[in-house]
Amino acid sequence: MDAQHHKAAGRRPDGREAAPATIRLRAATRALRLHLDGLPAVFHFVGPDEQFLAESVFPFARWRYACADSLLGSGMGGTVVGALARSLLDDGLRWQWIAQDPAGRRAALAGSMLEERSRICGYLADHEASCPNLARWFVPLNGVTDLTGASLASLTAPSLPSEQELLDLFLGSAARPVPPTVMGGSIEDLLNAARSMLALAGLRGAVMVLGHAGHGNLLGLQSSVAADGIPGHDLRADHEALFMHVAAVGVTVTLLGVAAAVPECWPPEVDQAGFLGQAMRLAEEVVAAAGAVHALGDPKPASHAVPKVKSRPRQMRLRPEVIVAPGSLLPDIADARPVVKAVQKYNAFLGSWHTSPWAHGNPKLASVLAYAGAHSTFATVMATYDQHTAVTAVFGARMLLEEAARFTWLTQELDDEDVFVQRSTRYFDEFRARRKKTIELFAGNGVALAAAKKLLQLPDTVIEGPETLSKGRTPLPPIDEMLVAMAAPYPEPGWLPVAYSLLSQVTHSTPIGLVHMARYQDSVLHAQDISPEMLALALDVACLGSARLIGLSSLLLTHGDDTAQQYALGLEEQAHAVHQAARLVHWLD
Repeated sequence: MDAQHHKAAGRRPDGREAAPATIRLRAATRALRLHLDGLPAVFHFVGPDEQFLAESVFPFARWRYACADSLLGSGMGGTVVGALARSLLDDGLRWQWIAQDPAGRRAALAGSMLEERSRICGYLADHEASCPNLARWFVPLNGVTDLTGASLASLTAPSLPSEQELLDLFLGSAARPVPPTVMGGSIEDLLNAARSMLALAGLRGAVMVLGHAGHGNLLGLQSSVAADGIPGHDLRADHEALFMHVAAVGVTVTLLGVAAAVPECWPPEVDQAGFLGQAMRLAEEVVAAAGAVHALGDPKPASHAVPKVKSRPRQMRLRPEVIVAPGSLLPDIADARPVVKAVQKYNAFLGSWHTSPWAHGNPKLASVLAYAGAHSTFATVMATYDQHTAVTAVFGARMLLEEAARFTWLTQELDDEDVFVQRSTRYFDEFRARRKKTIELFAGNGVALAAAKKLLQLPDTVIEGPETLSKGRTPLPPIDEMLVAMAAPYPEPGWLPVAYSLLSQVTHSTPIGLVHMARYQDSVLHAQDISPEMLALALDVACLGSARLIGLSSLLLTHGDDTAQQYALGLEEQAHAVHQAARLVHWLD
């Protein structure tokens, strides 16, 4: 690689020079991205619903990988990279499992689609929320295959294993060593080789770290605390390496799994063996470069026990609403432009005032990360919602909403010092416990204890709090409970758990999430174009979540300064205006 390319890989939009090892990693990450972008997508509109859903999987995975690469070194949204990487890991595990028995397992896509619909209907019923355009949420692509769910094949299909079951299956099965000569061989051989790239030492611990980032919580935001960056915005080099290691292998295994399970979607003009072999070689380069940075070591030998995970019979009784009557299908005519206009006004107000976290003494790390992290994640939403990286906005919105619910719960009783102290203890105990468990998982799966602690250690410039857990600690309330409390002022407080569930369809790349990542208009499928309903919902909750996080953390950082109070009220007012526009598109609340 010439000097100009090295410079481009080492200096990203934040203007800082990366270390040589990170430059090598970013160059390898970009090379894999460019190669994957060269594969045309093939869709069959007439055929079983599970076939179209399967054909949608790799383009969606490739899109998220490109989004993660685009964020590296951008100076914002560092933890969003972790959320994208975790979703790609789940895809890779899912599709290496499906590829082992395509004829028997591909149909589970249709079964899971109905199960997810039933779960959403359950949220609506349990939380007494309404959604008049539920048919659009279930079938946003009217005219593409049969997504109504009424076919016998869909109603009798099994469901996919859970993400935890797939991880247990992966860790419980041994990957055979594959010699380099097979790299141009069969898809099955390539899949087995890819498994060995994913099985880095302490994978369970790595999954925990990715999960922290994906949920936008305090421990996840610590991935953004680098020695020389802006807290909340940056991404530590070792965490970047861990995230991109998992993302690169996840997207590559997904490609291989889909190619094996859905051979009809391979473009005939592309040499399959050559393309897949090159993808493997480029993914190996990412893995080698990442391993030199995160230093987690070689994988621990897998157990030879026979895994017991299989496609599940349906775990729940389907609600009748999961079947969408053909007469209730609605055209794709919703317009999110009024929502965008309101969001732009919110964003202008958001930038009208700021405070330095250190202007009023030594702040708590949690307040700094809530303030800076919310600014960073919302900036990511604004920078991506109308770009090629638009799916990133959905990930960012869900992260903002979830942490805003926790922060709202934490600060609801600021006037009652005893209650606030109790809640603070529960809040920080939660993340002390998560940190302890993550280190134990690393150390128990082949990672040196010192290396495990280093991966979660903060820079010397940060004074860490106590690590001792309270005896008999009380966990945080369930996220649904905190979301309902956060939505108390709304006519239907239960709309936020439903919103969270709908956004999760994208972040977990479920069949429902897949069909909201394209639009079908005038007999043309526009892939990588978010439905107006999903876009409006993402922008709505991104404003609500960021308003709550930035407003509350501003009050904490300034000790209740009058200006901060007026600013927090203004943020809530502007976010409410966004909601009033958005609810006419997504129809929640």
